[in-house]
Amino acid sequence: MNLDDQLSAFLGETPKQSRADLFTAEVIQRIERQVFFDRLTAWAAGAVVIGLVMWACSPVLNLAVRTIPPLLAPVAALVAFVAAVLMIGGPGVWRRLGLSIG
Repeated sequence: MNLDDQLSAFLGETPKQSRADLFTAEVIQRIERQVFFDRLTAWAAGAVVIGLVMWACSPVLNLAVRTIPPLLAPVAALVAFVAAVLMIGGPGVWRRLGLSIG
């Protein structure tokens, strides 16, 4: 704490921010904003790639879905429901079921 800060504290005033502190804060904000946009761009590119792969594989997936016998559809729905509950519930549900995933 320098003398100006001590005087400001004694007089009950808020110390003025120096220009260096303001400049540092602005630079940090700009860097964080750039990192955010870089991550956002990477996630968007990944989503586009996954979408293109799924679109390219759609004829094979449609054929696979059509060939599943109607008797297996309820079983597949039940398995998908259980998987969704396990994924949404997270570790709490896994522990209650006695599973150790991860």
